[in-house]
This record gives sequence, structure tokens and C-alpha cells, in this order.
Amino acid sequence: MTVDSKRFQCLKNGAAQVFFLVFAVFLLGGCATQTFAPEVAPEYVVIRDFTPFYRLGPQQGRGPDTSLHAGDRVKLLRREMGFSLIQLEDLRTGYVANENMTVAPPRPPAQVKQEAEIAASKKRGGHRGDEGPLYSGPQVNDTPLPDRNVPPPDLNVEPEIVPKNIPAPDATPTSGPKYRY
Repeated sequence: MTVDSKRFQCLKNGAAQVFFLVFAVFLLGGCATQTFAPEVAPEYVVIRDFTPFYRLGPQQGRGPDTSLHAGDRVKLLRREMGFSLIQLEDLRTGYVANENMTVAPPRPPAQVKQEAEIAASKKRGGHRGDEGPLYSGPQVNDTPLPDRNVPPPDLNVEPEIVPKNIPAPDATPTSGPKYRY
């Protein structure tokens, strides 16, 4: 063995180690997900109208549950490849495509202060009736409730009067068929 072949052998082993290290970094780094608690989750804003919102995920057995509009603010709970788990302002969670949202600009200080006061009053244990309904936005596949002030329809309707003396149709033909088999 010559000196040149030993050098080549060292380079060959070093290149294999570098390749393995780079491959491991790409393999582990490409599949990483970021998860946030709802209290500290970063806010994002939807940038496209009619962005599909999937309650169970993008491969659920039916189409999107609803669509979001441009400018809707959401909280990013878990960022994944392609789709992210988000929380809407009415506390519903679901999945939205990553390319349909971007980091939201900061809220005005007055609005931040008001939201902090609301959150503090909820932590103090206010009454359930004080905080309003849990889901205040329109719900998909919901039927509207009937108006309480409208009386129910009267189902006791008089039966239709049918005449009893209906002449029977003439059962005997007057002539034979006009065609032959």
C-alpha cells in the first residue's frame, strides 16, 4: 500500500461520515413539527378568500367543513408539512394549508389590553352565562332553530272529501288491437 492509497482511504471514510451526518440532519430536520399551547400560540392571518377549513384533517372523507375569509385571525397550534392545526377565534380547531396564511401583524395596544381583561375575568371564575355561547359563529351543517314566537302548525287537517259515486271505466274493449304480432 502506498501513501496515496492511505490518504484516499481516509478521505473515503471521512466523506462517508460527512454524508451520513448531512443525511441524518435532513432526515430529522425535515419532519420536525412545532407545537404551541393555545395561550402562547402565535397569531396568523388568512391571506386568501375561501380558504378550506378541515375539522378532522385534509384527507377526511368529505370536503372542507367551512371556508375562511382573507383577514381572519387564527392561532397556530401545530405547524406540520403542508397543513397546520389552527384555532379559530370562536375556539374551533381544524387544519388549513400553510400557503394560505402568514404571520399576523401585532394588534393595537388597546385591543390587547381589552383581551387581557376578558381573559383575567374568565380565570376568576365568572358565571357561565356571562361569557356567552361557546361557538358564536355560523356552524356548518346546522339547521336553524324554529322561532319561539311562531305557533306550531296545526296537523289536525280535515280529510279531503272524495266523491263516492265514481263511474267505473268500461272494461270491455270496443274493437281489437290495431296492430298484429
